[in-house]
Amino acid sequence: MNVANLLVGGTGLVYAMMRYFMKPADEWAVINHPWQPHMQHLHVLTAPLLVFACGLIWQRHVVGNLRRDDRRGASSGPGLLLTLVPMALSGYLIQTTVGETWRQIWIVTHLVSSGAWILAFAGHLVGAYWGRLSWTADRRA
Repeated sequence: MNVANLLVGGTGLVYAMMRYFMKPADEWAVINHPWQPHMQHLHVLTAPLLVFACGLIWQRHVVGNLRRDDRRGASSGPGLLLTLVPMALSGYLIQTTVGETWRQIWIVTHLVSSGAWILAFAGHLVGAYWGRLSWTADRRA
């Protein structure tokens, strides 16, 4: 899960920086950076790894913690759940939508939900780390 997030999130962030924040050297250029198409391809090719990783942990981690009413990921876990579907669905729809208006809607949806996913996942990791530290300290006391 961590490797998938690093690959997909990293390529997505680099691609977004190239696409939206860089200016092309040539005013007639179609891309802003020579590596931009490669980053886009890497992002699209690694994204199924994240979806697959989410599927792998679904039953044991997600459903298991919901059943146990585990509060360690209570603030970030639901955020991850709420952003997963729009992030994955909009990523797919960006590639398949023909109309420009809908394409822009899916791009904005993907950028917002992906940014929320990255923040929620980082919070989830930090919360899990601090939860393990406090659990270990409680057991020693």
